Amino acid sequence: METRNDTVKVISKLHQTAAIDVTFTVQPFKTHMKNTFKYGLYIAATLIGYFLITAFLGLADRVYLSFFNAILTGGCIFLAVRDVYRNADGRFKYMEGFTAALLSGLVGTTIFTVFIAVYLFEIDPDLAQKLQEQITIAGRGIRVATLLFVFLSGIATTIVSALIILPIYKQSWNTKKVRKKQDPMNDSH
Repeated sequence: METRNDTVKVISKLHQTAAIDVTFTVQPFKTHMKNTFKYGLYIAATLIGYFLITAFLGLADRVYLSFFNAILTGGCIFLAVRDVYRNADGRFKYMEGFTAALLSGLVGTTIFTVFIAVYLFEIDPDLAQKLQEQITIAGRGIRVATLLFVFLSGIATTIVSALIILPIYKQSWNTKKVRKKQDPMNDSH
């Protein structure tokens, strides 16, 4: 029959094991969170900078120029995933890279959407009117619909960029070592 001391030892041992596991899993997560926020700020800064340049040149009402936002966002997401890969010490996990990419994109898109809201509706309402006429999918004359369109475009760009970039860092199972072990072409039948 188990005594109370044996039970306490088992629980203590389980607690120590869990504490070690938590230490190893929480620390990289904190690093990823810090880095994803940093790269989210990079995304927001590049998008805001590009928008201000187009606005200064009088081209902000040309919606097709916003396709360059995907290149800027993708570049920053590439940097975020590369940072996760470099910090993984050979143990890169696809979901860690995907999470870093999504969180970076979410932070950047949210900040950019707030900036666009302030710019369009407080600084340059005429531009808002021009954009609302061009972006008919968002609904005519509806402010929230225009902002929702900007936000969802950013999220969609983030997801597509992550799915394009992550295979660059994913380890292949089709290595020489695996092929040699399988030996498919030298079948002796």
